[in-house]
Amino acid sequence: MTYIADPVSRNQLRHIASWIRETTGFKDTLWFPVIEFLEKVMPMLFSGFHYDIVSNAELGPNKHGETDIVNKCIRIREDVYNGALEGNGRDRMTVAHEIAHYILLVVYGVKFARIFNDVSVITYRDPEWQAKALAGELLCPAHVIFSMTPDEIANECGVSYPAAQYQKKQAGGGAFGKRNRKSIS
Repeated sequence: MTYIADPVSRNQLRHIASWIRETTGFKDTLWFPVIEFLEKVMPMLFSGFHYDIVSNAELGPNKHGETDIVNKCIRIREDVYNGALEGNGRDRMTVAHEIAHYILLVVYGVKFARIFNDVSVITYRDPEWQAKALAGELLCPAHVIFSMTPDEIANECGVSYPAAQYQKKQAGGGAFGKRNRKSIS
């Protein structure tokens, strides 16, 4: 099934991630506490939001999470949630991806529609790309990872090596200010 969304650029997504990080006090922090953000901050920021941790059987082996925009709910498969709690990069990115869908579709009101014919969707109009890019910017913001190697990004930001490589490519190279790690209380 193919979907098309309102156009959203990486620069716009970077600004949204920056607003989220700045609002929550994590502007220059390497390790973004994605589970704490899901559990504590999302319900405070967004009226009616809730999340459910569901059994592996409920979502199935090929679906790691889903965002229900009508009921304002993110559902995360239990093994993915536990992996994210343990710092697994792929699982942390999955949770961030679902948060990104929620923020784009519910909070920012990005509209999307199903396409029934076989049409190629321009990247910046693909809701999956938009969520992936926003999740990447949230977990590995360009201004923080600019001067880091992919290995450093993966370890310090808690993402998979392929995600670190991709975000590094999007960020470019160079040097930015001090990096730190903290947690939401």
